[in-house]
Amino acid sequence: MSKAYTTFKIHPSIGFARLGNTDDDFYLCPEQLGELPIACNELGQEKVDANGNLERVSQFKDANDLSKIKKQAARFKIFSYSDKDSDEGEEIKIGGTYDFIYETPVIAPTIVKGKVTDIDWTVHLANKKASWYDFQETNGMHGYAPDHPLRNPDVTQPDLRRQLIIDPGPLTVNLENNRGEFAKFGTEAKKRDTSKNQKVSYPQTFPPSDIQPNPIDTLGSLIVNEQDKHCRLIVLGGNGNSGSTKTPVISSFVNNDGWFDDISDGPVTATIHFSFKQKQYDGKKEKLVTINSSMDVQVPAWVVVGYPRYAPQMQDMITMDEKMYDLFVRKFAYDPQVFGVAPYDKASNNPQTETEWETWRNDADYNPDYYPKFYKELWTVLHRPDSYRYSYDFDYFAGSDPHNRGTGGNLDEKALSQVPKNGEDPYYRMRQFIYMIMRQHDETNDYVVTNDQWPTNAKPRLMPMLCGNNPLSNVSPDKFLAMTQTQLFFLKQWMKGKFVNECEEWNDGDKNCKNPWANPPTTGVGIDRGVLSNILGGAFCPGGEISWIVNNPAIYSEPYRIKHATYLAGALSIPKPIADIDGSNAPNLAEGMEPGDMTKYIGIPWQADFHECTTQDVDVTYRGWNNIYLNSDGDPAQQDIAYDIPWWPAHRPIVVSEGPNSPQVYWASGIPANNAGDLQMVEAWKDLGFLLATGEGISKAFYQQERNNDALGVPVTPGDRVLGQSIGKSSQETNNN
Repeated sequence: MSKAYTTFKIHPSIGFARLGNTDDDFYLCPEQLGELPIACNELGQEKVDANGNLERVSQFKDANDLSKIKKQAARFKIFSYSDKDSDEGEEIKIGGTYDFIYETPVIAPTIVKGKVTDIDWTVHLANKKASWYDFQETNGMHGYAPDHPLRNPDVTQPDLRRQLIIDPGPLTVNLENNRGEFAKFGTEAKKRDTSKNQKVSYPQTFPPSDIQPNPIDTLGSLIVNEQDKHCRLIVLGGNGNSGSTKTPVISSFVNNDGWFDDISDGPVTATIHFSFKQKQYDGKKEKLVTINSSMDVQVPAWVVVGYPRYAPQMQDMITMDEKMYDLFVRKFAYDPQVFGVAPYDKASNNPQTETEWETWRNDADYNPDYYPKFYKELWTVLHRPDSYRYSYDFDYFAGSDPHNRGTGGNLDEKALSQVPKNGEDPYYRMRQFIYMIMRQHDETNDYVVTNDQWPTNAKPRLMPMLCGNNPLSNVSPDKFLAMTQTQLFFLKQWMKGKFVNECEEWNDGDKNCKNPWANPPTTGVGIDRGVLSNILGGAFCPGGEISWIVNNPAIYSEPYRIKHATYLAGALSIPKPIADIDGSNAPNLAEGMEPGDMTKYIGIPWQADFHECTTQDVDVTYRGWNNIYLNSDGDPAQQDIAYDIPWWPAHRPIVVSEGPNSPQVYWASGIPANNAGDLQMVEAWKDLGFLLATGEGISKAFYQQERNNDALGVPVTPGDRVLGQSIGKSSQETNNN
């Protein structure tokens, strides 16, 4: 081909939908850090106010029924890029003209200017949890041992093993047939608002129809809409149903044989239909003929369906965007001005061959002259723990809130944002104190500061004071959470005084200078990262929406893009020990991910793990041990020292209040903190309240709304030990997330 063609990409690269049990009411996934979801109509078209600003969701349940939670939809768009190395693409339009590749069996590929007429969107959701391996903390992170136990271990015949996968098959929709459902027996493509189920040729697999307490006959649905001439895809997930083929009993926070749920994930692809005029000759006469053709979008996407986000504006200590950004910076040369080889520009950090990549990864390091931006890369991390006092009782942190943001406090924004000037740096000691209590990656099993330079013997606790990837077992303990290596690099530069205050340097007078995410993103990359900024990025035990598989570079085709595997209809991969019996397809990360591969590591049913993600008794008697057996012969331990550490309060609240003058109460009041409570959560998840933010800055607060007290009872305060409530549970009672 003699000239460049347009590259088409689907954004977001990884979209997130969330479960709900309303019949047809939903909202759109937020595309900004800590922002409310986007309000939309029944077709998924976003709503805007009189000033053109997006309308936001303020109610998450049916106004007439507090046991009905609205679903969150993942919305996908297609952007065109005339320069493949540019991030400045634009969303394509119906009727828009772009450079397409046109070819036929007798015509070599050529470039034509075509006009978009429609888009076929195809999604394939699946759930592989019941067919996968047992989750055992970090075991399996670098591959599973041949004898690693399986979920449902009695199912050893390959054909029966595949029956444990919920696989409705792929579904395609477009503007003409704009609705479809991932339903048992399939669904006819829906023209506008009418449909009926019909048999499909794909060999579907669904759980038995009599599982209890709730059957699963769908993983969700698709809608295509047109808004401002943009053709967009809306992906809706399941109904939050979980059920067991046996008498419903839950005995584990993460592995429960016989159980199924309707969490799911899978690839999102698209084919653009276009028309163009072509000269043809009829004898000696020339005429223009309209040619209709199509072209697959070159850069596809992925979608994940997770649990409801009950505190949508509360930011995680590590977001999924930050987790992935750290990986891509260090392994994919994603941002060479931060991490790379000198002179830290793109030209010097563009390895192509395998040998060049190996050399680059050996030589690259953080740029010592990079100055992080205070509000974009520093303050966003430092202010987050303050909001957790609205979802966790900080009295259990030695009787006070350690994240004091007021004037003169450890996290005084005015002091911490001041850049050294004229050789004077009055707040260096304050920044140094904060950096020295930040847990490094070789301190994930340490409770207090280990630095010998600390001036006193009374060393403070390391931060963040949250559970790590494995505070449960003695195999590869990883007790406490540490920020990503890139976040720690930013903080170290800041501690040294090497940072920029954007508000003073560039944006004086801009009311949004303290919030780089104040405006909705307009670029594809901005949407990618904005969506992921509202997903849990750690700890992974097994995690929130997705697990530690995100740390593996092998699953990505490029930064922020999941690599798609090829697979046969009805033959999704099963664990290797079973697949080897008859040569069935076993997983191979080098070939990419299949439907269901991103969520199969998470607990089953999801409600059990979610319920138990409150706090964990973390034993700090010995650095390399999690469980101490004082009565065993020869154990040298003289005392058993354990601390009650929270998991992720921004996703699973523990204590909440309903207003500034209301007492704190247990968020899950009425649901016992034990396995019986896990089982109760299978139904009770839809009755829980949502936390909505009020105020700004240091005055920002989060209060509960929409709790269904008729179903759960009146909330219990922390001082009232009734209904099995407690702040946390010991590891002897149960394992947590």
